Amino acid sequence: MSVQALRSTFGHNCHWCGLPMDFAEPRSDPDSATIEHLNDATLGGVRKQKHRRLSHAICNQTRNEFKLQAERQFQRWIEARRASAAGGD
Repeated sequence: MSVQALRSTFGHNCHWCGLPMDFAEPRSDPDSATIEHLNDATLGGVRKQKHRRLSHAICNQTRNEFKLQAERQFQRWIEARRASAAGGD
């Protein structure tokens, strides 16, 4: 599904912040419309059209960065938990 097809379905505003998006080419501006996958690829979100929305490039990028930060923090927690369990034996 293309940006234009999603635009006709969901309108001109970003899924996350609700502000209008830029639909002009090229789509390199932070306010440009991009396809947002609501579910991660590991959950099949990329392949399912019902999980796609439009968002600003900056909103999409920032959301992904926050998700990566949370994943890294969780991995550090797991490592600390394992280290604590190993030290307790």
